[in-house]
Amino acid sequence: MLADDGRCTCEIKSRIAMEKLHLTRKKNLFTSKLDLNLRKKLVKCYVWSMAVYGAGTWTLRATDQKRLESFEMWCWRRMEKIM
Repeated sequence: MLADDGRCTCEIKSRIAMEKLHLTRKKNLFTSKLDLNLRKKLVKCYVWSMAVYGAGTWTLRATDQKRLESFEMWCWRRMEKIM
């Protein structure tokens, strides 16, 4: 979903919100005693891939890029139980 001026901030925000919800629902899977490398692969496969689906068509501004980077750090902090 693109705005009239070509920005896709709404799409990025909605995808981040959707994936934050999915990550919190499966919190016990991502914070379990599984191997760290396996948990990283799970986050990359199930969370991050869905969050950036269609990113090739996005027009990223600096604020959008920072928003995506902060979401990525949020995921890793939740996975490591660093709040």
